Amino acid sequence: MRRRLILSVVLASALGVGACGGGTEKSKLATGSWDKVVSAADAEGKVTIYSSQGPQQLNDLAARFNKKYPKIKVEVVRGLDGELAPKVEAEKRTGKGIADVFVSASLPWITANASSYEKPLGPSFNATAYDKATSVPAGSYFLIDAAILTFGWNTKLYPHGLKDYTDLLAPELAGGKIGVIKPAAPSMVDFYLYLEENYGADFVKKLAAQKPRIYPSSLPMGQALTSGEISAASFVQPLIDEKQSGAPVDWGLAKKSWGALFYGMALKTAPHPNAAQLLADFLVTDQGQQAISRKGASVLPGITGAVGATADVRRQDPAKLTPDKVREYQASWDKMFGG
Repeated sequence: MRRRLILSVVLASALGVGACGGGTEKSKLATGSWDKVVSAADAEGKVTIYSSQGPQQLNDLAARFNKKYPKIKVEVVRGLDGELAPKVEAEKRTGKGIADVFVSASLPWITANASSYEKPLGPSFNATAYDKATSVPAGSYFLIDAAILTFGWNTKLYPHGLKDYTDLLAPELAGGKIGVIKPAAPSMVDFYLYLEENYGADFVKKLAAQKPRIYPSSLPMGQALTSGEISAASFVQPLIDEKQSGAPVDWGLAKKSWGALFYGMALKTAPHPNAAQLLADFLVTDQGQQAISRKGASVLPGITGAVGATADVRRQDPAKLTPDKVREYQASWDKMFGG
């Protein structure tokens, strides 16, 4: 009987439902050869990933993984870092694991919880192209890719276009015609720090004075741009698919572009620890990268569909993104933007 791929994309409003009911019984991580891990993963028959990566990329990843490992069902729970991290913490606290792999762009949280992850065991981590020494900095969490977030515009509503973020300050874009991201997670706070560092300490304040529309993530902002709800956007993925399908949109990159580096973690609370290792390994293969880094930056060279390399993406400074500093910045941002 052919096994079905289970892909459950859980939106922010429904995230509380996805983790109800407690975890499943945890199996044991196989010892010995990688083949034993693969066999044990087949026996487990399921793997669950929590991630804030793009839904299309995650869908493709799950399909490709399922094609290579047809005995293992994949469940994807997608949400913002700030929503998924508390779920991982609760599962650790209660001992009822649901997630097997967690992918996050919030480096301060990742480093603060480094004792919660298993060492990645797969052979792909030892490939020369992956550069394990820099991509697995603490021996546990591992670099996967980076989401490139940039500016875009609706070519019908704003045919003049944008050459850089400073063009968002044009008077004709005032009054709800620009989309901005709410800094709900440290990685999004880092985006605003990037803007201030590259365009002036008062740039974000000037952006707020444009009275933009606020969005919870890049996905609804991109949809709003395509539909004509807004004329310009400050935080969208490269609009490659939308443009190819005929949507009236375009996008550009600043000389110093911003990206969110995604790190993966095989959790110690994983109910399917062998399948977790298998998925972790698959994420850093050519097949995994072709899925997950499309329209973003890849950790491997020469990946079709990627628009950059993780080596060129800005690194977060955890010292500037401590919980207290993040809360302080969020409060200041809310005051400026009325968020």
